[in-house]
Amino acid sequence: MSVPWRLMRSKLTVIVAVVGASLVLLQVAAAAPLPLPARLLQAGELSGFHADQGIARYGTAALWVQADPTLTPAQRTAEVARLRREGFKGLAQRFYAHGSTQEAVSWVMQLGSAAAARAELATTFDTFKVRDVAMGAAFTPYTVAAIPGARGFGLRGGGQAGENVFFTDGPFLYLVGVGWPTSAAKPPTRAALIAAATKLHARVRGR
Repeated sequence: MSVPWRLMRSKLTVIVAVVGASLVLLQVAAAAPLPLPARLLQAGELSGFHADQGIARYGTAALWVQADPTLTPAQRTAEVARLRREGFKGLAQRFYAHGSTQEAVSWVMQLGSAAAARAELATTFDTFKVRDVAMGAAFTPYTVAAIPGARGFGLRGGGQAGENVFFTDGPFLYLVGVGWPTSAAKPPTRAALIAAATKLHARVRGR
């Protein structure tokens, strides 16, 4: 016995509606916000490195700025004021190790807006440049084509070397970096760091 077209169409409408609702739910679940610790480098994203310490959390701009012993009291005051203007909401940081001489760091800062995150990237990048050049390090900036707006830089000086990448996604500012003595036989490469940053960006993008 054939099913009347009107009834068949009604059933198809229900099926399509249910499938459509399921897809919406899946999209919402996929885009669920991530907590700060989940925005740090995860196992396998930076080849050869493993988490060396627990996750440090900084709930206020003052606590984060106080963690930098190189700043003068006046610099600390200015840094805290700027971060508060940008709507600082928190920061998570973790260190990683590869062997006994190679280190890595991943941190993420949440600010009040995407514009604030981009502004903080520019400010922090320039701060690193001025500070490290003043200390005699060779500073080599570069772009990271795979991540829109990302900025990277290499450092060499005092027997140490490093590579760092900054990028933003919405109100979040990310840093991933590696450091090693220039005497290391098999140092990490810039390509490996960029690959790790690209994996991290793909995982956190839009979340």
